[in-house]
Order: sequence, then structure tokens, then C-alpha cells
Amino acid sequence: MLRTGCLRWGTFVAGLMVAGFGCGSVCPAIPQAEKQTFLSVRPEEGGYVIGANDELQIEVWQNQQLTRRVRVRPDGRITLPLVNDIQAAGDTVPQFQKRLTESLRQYIKDPIVSITVSNFSQKQIFIQGQVRNSAAYGYTGDMHLLQALTIAGGASPFSEGCAVIVRRKGEEFVRYDVELMPIISGENLKENISLQPNDVVTVH
Repeated sequence: MLRTGCLRWGTFVAGLMVAGFGCGSVCPAIPQAEKQTFLSVRPEEGGYVIGANDELQIEVWQNQQLTRRVRVRPDGRITLPLVNDIQAAGDTVPQFQKRLTESLRQYIKDPIVSITVSNFSQKQIFIQGQVRNSAAYGYTGDMHLLQALTIAGGASPFSEGCAVIVRRKGEEFVRYDVELMPIISGENLKENISLQPNDVVTVH
């Protein structure tokens, strides 16, 4: 809803349409501790499922020969010394980390394995609420909030100028809120946060 006496915005960067942003705080009160937790979440903590063409950084403590970056093949497997071909697609990162650790245990005493997703194949983010085109959109790598809003056609004329992002952390969900006007105007680009696969962005 538009608020009287407040600055109204017209066409902005890259065709992003933003109208009727409210004065003062337009976002819900989310505890700072929850926002900090949100920013600390890694994709592998959010139930991210490994897929074909994902790129994984595999680190085996004190073993440089096994520490490397690998890409998941179309058949869902990766190739690694000692274990040769091993299935990765379809597992969450913790599940695959456990599977790989068990396989390496046949050759190495007490292996310590760490896995992170360094590059994503096409996944999705979800944009809804007061945007012109609510939908699931492909996520292929580095994506920030303003990019996502532009892909969705920008905020609708009924937007109050707040985006709430929900992200999964293990079995829980955490939130982060962003006032859109300061980042679109360039006053606070630090809040143009990086998104992760399966994030849900709701524009109010």
C-alpha cells in the first residue's frame, strides 16, 4: 500500500520497476541474531542436494593427492583416486561426505573429509509476493537480490519496498529482511545480499 507524503519511485536500474516505497522501516522486525545466522548458512547446511554438473571442492586432511576440485558427471558420479567412481548426485552434502569417508576408510586410517559446493548446476530460487512475475527461477551461480528482482520483472506498484528471504538451515528455516529503496538507490549496496539455491524471496 502506498503511503502519503513518501517518495515514489519510477523506472530504475535495468528496467526494475519500484513504486511507492514507504518512509521509515517497512520491514518486519527480525531479530539480529536470526539475521546473523541467516548470513552464516552455507548451501550444504540447507539440505542442498548434489546434482549433475555441480562442482565440488573435496578436501582430505593431510592428503594433497585426494584434495581437489571435481565436477559431477552427467551419470551422477565423480572420479577420485582410490575409490575410482563414486555416486554423488542425489545425496545432500553431509550424506555424500559420509559416503566418501566410508569408502576412503578402506584405504586410509580415519580419513577426515570436507566437501563444499564450489559451483552450482542449474537450481532454483523462488520469488513471490509483490513482484510482476512470481515464479521459480533458475539459479546457475553467483546471484544477488537485485538480480533476482530484475528477473522477476521488478516490484509491483503495490510494493511497500521490503524483501524477506527465507533460507533453510538443517531442519530449521531462518529469515533476513532487506529494505529495497536503499540498495536500488545505491545508498546501501551491502544489503544486496548473495542468494543461495532454494531461497524463497517474498516482496512486501
